[in-house]
Amino acid sequence: MAKLNSKIKFYLEDKGKDFSVEQFNYRILNNQDGNGSFLHKWYVDGVDEPTNEQLAAFESQADDWEANAPSSADLRASAKAKLIAGEPLTEEEADTIVI
Repeated sequence: MAKLNSKIKFYLEDKGKDFSVEQFNYRILNNQDGNGSFLHKWYVDGVDEPTNEQLAAFESQADDWEANAPSSADLRASAKAKLIAGEPLTEEEADTIVI
């Protein structure tokens, strides 16, 4: 089962939004009550808050994306190798760097 954040990513992209910008415009909570995570706040301008049914439509796409996404350890290793070689980093690799 895909994470809620992954389904929201594809929902936003389907609506023409840039996830890297909009990911800061909503809040997900988990009350640790056994019901899982839920969308708590929605501040995305120009896009209605998604229903559970709308998000469920992106389950398969989000599952595939999660299964094929490189791990943070892989991204850090790739970023380190590129920095040593003087090559440009991808945005994902740059996001792993803590300054």
